[in-house]
Amino acid sequence: MTRRDGPDLILAVDVKRPAEAERILDPLKGNLRYVKIGPRLFAAGGMRFVRRVIRAGFSVFLDLKLHDIPNTVAEAVDLFARNGIWALTLHASGGEEMLRAAGSAKVGAGSALMLLGVTVLTSMDQRSLDMTSPGSGLQGTILSRARLCEDCGLDGIVCSPRDLPLIVPRFTDRLVTVVPGIRDGQGVQDDQKRTASLEDALEMGADYVVIGRPIVRAPLPLEAMSAYSERLERWRGNNGY
Repeated sequence: MTRRDGPDLILAVDVKRPAEAERILDPLKGNLRYVKIGPRLFAAGGMRFVRRVIRAGFSVFLDLKLHDIPNTVAEAVDLFARNGIWALTLHASGGEEMLRAAGSAKVGAGSALMLLGVTVLTSMDQRSLDMTSPGSGLQGTILSRARLCEDCGLDGIVCSPRDLPLIVPRFTDRLVTVVPGIRDGQGVQDDQKRTASLEDALEMGADYVVIGRPIVRAPLPLEAMSAYSERLERWRGNNGY
């Protein structure tokens, strides 16, 4: 499943209002393919907003991290699969029945929707995992959830860049890696804990890098987006893509 044409960038438009998101996206038409829409923006704009983004020419990564009983998740996947969504996230901690139900719903809809399992949130470290799952090691949890995603036929996983050395040798022939937590160590202070620079994530094997706040919160978001795109293209050129 690993991308053979080289890694790509997903812009996380983590803003509050659809109109604000569209102001950011409009100048990027033709220069950006993948757009991540999270819970806040989806709650504000719903499927009507998502369809506008798709009609504008973008591939939508709907990052809702579904986690519920199997039938409820399957019904949601069926709806999204029939509406042109490119990718959708599920919490791998929802378990085998939930993940298999999601896969079956996708197949039933005849969709190319990419289902991505979230292993452990990039905001969590061992201490925060201990509070919810006492006795579970962080690396063991990441591996077991990635293996579950593979066994259940998901298309990929979402993981921290710090997890890539653990994931890439074991799973990337079959699972695409989508990697948030891209930070350069300065400028953005937030709740991300397990982070890496763009180039480090690419070197470690990320198929897609998700970049949001360093761009949308920059004084000049369009210039910040262009700078990241140039860095990505330079890396791709230096690595034979």
